[in-house]
Amino acid sequence: MASAASQPAALSAEQAKVVLAEVIQAFSAPENAVRMDEARDNACNDMGKMLQFVLPVATQIQQEVIKAYGFSCDGEGVRHGKAGVGSGEGAGSVGP
Repeated sequence: MASAASQPAALSAEQAKVVLAEVIQAFSAPENAVRMDEARDNACNDMGKMLQFVLPVATQIQQEVIKAYGFSCDGEGVRHGKAGVGSGEGAGSVGP
């Protein structure tokens, strides 16, 4: 069971927009673009290999951004971050 201390605070809609913009910028950073290109090349357009090579790199790039906003730096943190942003569409706040 997760403790209250391990859960990040809710994000406002404006904060969620900032986080999303930062994630997009992170994917555009030259070093991350190279990492994604290499992962795609290794996957050779094979869906199973995309999950094996591309998804972990994309998750790591997202983790680097969302950890600054109180989300845990693991796959669970990315999942909470994505779910929180998606659930906050049109709402006043976003959270896990």
